Amino acid sequence: MAVDERPRSARSKRGAGRIAKGLIQALVPTERTLVTREGFCYFGVMLVLLAAGMLQQINLILLVATTAVGPFVASWFGSRAMLRRLIVLRRTPGYIFAGDPLVVDYTLENGRRRMAALALFLEDQLVSTERGATGAASTPQVFFPRVAARDRARLRWQGDAPRRGKYRFQNLDLGTRAPFGIVERRVTIPLPEPLFVYPRIGRLTRRWFQLQRQTSENRLGRRHDRSAQQEEYHGLRDYRSGDSPRWIHWRTSARRGELMVKEFEQQNEQDLAILIDPWLPRTKVPPQQREAMEQAISFAATVCLETCRRQGRRLVLGWTGATPGVIQGPASVKLLHELLEQLAVLRPVNEGGLAELLDALPPPTLRDALLIVASTRPINLMEEAERSTRLTTTSARSLTGRVLAFNASQGELDGLIQFAEADTRGLLEQRISNAETDRFNSQEERRRGMFAGESEDGGGVIIEETVAPDEPPTWRAWKGGRS
Repeated sequence: MAVDERPRSARSKRGAGRIAKGLIQALVPTERTLVTREGFCYFGVMLVLLAAGMLQQINLILLVATTAVGPFVASWFGSRAMLRRLIVLRRTPGYIFAGDPLVVDYTLENGRRRMAALALFLEDQLVSTERGATGAASTPQVFFPRVAARDRARLRWQGDAPRRGKYRFQNLDLGTRAPFGIVERRVTIPLPEPLFVYPRIGRLTRRWFQLQRQTSENRLGRRHDRSAQQEEYHGLRDYRSGDSPRWIHWRTSARRGELMVKEFEQQNEQDLAILIDPWLPRTKVPPQQREAMEQAISFAATVCLETCRRQGRRLVLGWTGATPGVIQGPASVKLLHELLEQLAVLRPVNEGGLAELLDALPPPTLRDALLIVASTRPINLMEEAERSTRLTTTSARSLTGRVLAFNASQGELDGLIQFAEADTRGLLEQRISNAETDRFNSQEERRRGMFAGESEDGGGVIIEETVAPDEPPTWRAWKGGRS
């Protein structure tokens, strides 16, 4: 290629890009100019003056009418220039709990060198992803009076959280009516972002823990226990009098010049399975029964939270329907968020039953786990177990002895859970923090912090879970205008 042909090809590519951008803006306009109500009144007064001047042949009135066009034209072009070289940031929590306030932070950064950004407003929209949902669940709006050049301003919007479910922040509108308020200029910013509204959680009462302990320890006259091989290795600590020499970690002891032993935590707690039957009739659903379904879901979410506070138990969540669903895994913060996301989008069903859900459970759960059934209708456990294709008569009888069944529509959950007025998200972080603190304080080596030794697999001692259970919120940015 010749030297003089290279700039020509670059100019042709830039020209093609501008044409494509213009076609896209023409088909899907992201910027629009609107005349405000005050602008229509101003324009009407200007037409009246112009008509009066022409009819009366008074030059002074015609001069005033033509002069009045100046602010209108200045508003038209000034509002467009006001939106150039701006950066919009949105910070969302990622998840909230039903009943808690929804807090969203908006940041506007002015990248211009001299010109300040005046009278800018942001209009956001939160919509449900549920099929058939119409209208916006929430419409956050903030107003920035002035943002100086090369500066940024941040505003916080707070409102009520919608009901549980999965939502999505749609495109964000940035607009201004500066300098005279006659013309409004808007630009649409594509910033889609998901938001989960978890079910409301509360506190389990003493009565619940008593029922769980009695069912777990006294089922069939036996106490549930595990073998020593199912102990969980946590870390290393100093040797104490009475420790078994088998647990001495010789490699680390030689390096530190003192005896170090492995520390274990006995996993004596029984595995737990939470089964939800969100049944509602097809038509004429009474409000009390719908509230009972929400109470059952909140109860399941609270039990999941309490179970995931400590590691060692295996947790299973199942729900009935035309196609029963099951989520399982070792108790952890990650599993907790997976369960809460599923409970957030759980919808009522009018088909399927507990027998089909029992067939979908893993065999270890049917054989040994403690089952908690929360339903909105009466359930005969023995009949449901006998209907299952995977349970024999003997195993069905054994299963019914490990089941705690509650009918939410009859008020059987009222004495098991209490809802607090405190912020639920803070309650979640506090409980996770307390659980981590208890485990941290129970290990002497971790109280002293990290050391230059090696664990059993040759690496350093690492605390995998942090106090904050959720990931840090992400910032979504938009750069507008031309440089």
